[in-house]
Amino acid sequence: MNRDEITGIVRSRIEQILGDERRIGDLDPLTYHGLDSLRSVDLTLSLENRFALVFEDDELDFENFRSVRRIVDLIAAKVGADE
Repeated sequence: MNRDEITGIVRSRIEQILGDERRIGDLDPLTYHGLDSLRSVDLTLSLENRFALVFEDDELDFENFRSVRRIVDLIAAKVGADE
């Protein structure tokens, strides 16, 4: 799996959870699009299930889930994604 595929999946999951029809930029703070603590739990669980991984406690830092790019960076590192 490469970064583009991961980005597509992450973006799709975010749009489903947030119900936001607007284009979310890779660096946009997701809180501006409605990501709150409850939705972030949904997002985290959804991504863990989709990518068959577990986010460790120290990875569940707000900064890792601040934007699409940060989430993709985290997942790509965990799954050993190709550039």
